[in-house]
Amino acid sequence: MGAPEDPREGGQGGWEPQCWRSEWQQPGGWQHPSHEQPPSGKTAGGWRQEPDGRWVQVGVPQSSGKATAALVLGILGLVLCPFICSVLALVFGYQGRREIDLSGGRMSGRGNATAGIVLGWIGVAFCVLFILLVVVGVLAGDTSSSESAPTGVPA
Repeated sequence: MGAPEDPREGGQGGWEPQCWRSEWQQPGGWQHPSHEQPPSGKTAGGWRQEPDGRWVQVGVPQSSGKATAALVLGILGLVLCPFICSVLALVFGYQGRREIDLSGGRMSGRGNATAGIVLGWIGVAFCVLFILLVVVGVLAGDTSSSESAPTGVPA
């Protein structure tokens, strides 16, 4: 009985490493269950394979840019510049919602538009409350100063 042959020396048989391979890593790759490629032009589950091998999603509704702008401006209206951003959020929100409704399902983002509208109205309400508080404060300050005579002025 001799020593086992070393496969690196070019002998017959030898040991070959056994590695785990998924069906994607097999030499033939993954095959369609019916072992034939789907006809070109058809998509499966909203995905299509390009000639270069990339998979791209098709038929996905595009998000409305106006709806996204409304949401961003609504958030900025609460944080940064209340009056201007809030009014712009209302404008873009209503335009975006109308655009989405008229698209017939080709556009998404109605929730973003609605959130922008709600945040816009909240920002406008904060501005109105602030202006009312300033007016009340100015009126309250004027009545108390007019009743007393200024001191330190020669008569």
